[in-house]
Amino acid sequence: MGTSTPGDPFRPIARRYFRAALVYLSLGLLLGAGMIWFGNDNFQFLHGHMLLVGTGLFAAYGAGFRWIASRVDGGSLPGVSAATANVQFWLANVGLPGMLAGSVLPVGLGLDRVGVLFGFIEAVAGLLFALLLSRALRST
Repeated sequence: MGTSTPGDPFRPIARRYFRAALVYLSLGLLLGAGMIWFGNDNFQFLHGHMLLVGTGLFAAYGAGFRWIASRVDGGSLPGVSAATANVQFWLANVGLPGMLAGSVLPVGLGLDRVGVLFGFIEAVAGLLFALLLSRALRST
């Protein structure tokens, strides 16, 4: 085993985000192909959010945490902790699937409102990322 550097906790978070982005890219592309194949565009919200949020935003989160890892290698950054980054990761990865599930639940029963709750969770994850990245930018 090698020695660890302070940036190590952020690298796995970045890798997990990139892996999640690849999963959402694959699912979003398959769903899009299925929508074309069957001539059914009822899943545009699901398809769009898989690609835009799941792929684009999660890849941006991964890039941001990879950048933070490169800054932390020289020491610690005030207000930027791996524990907070892990909380942000799990909020994002609970928020998006919940929002996607809520988008396909029946509207008449009000179950689709579940998507709104998870959308707020996703928004909190985005704000927490913005806070972490702004602290990292201020410290460099």
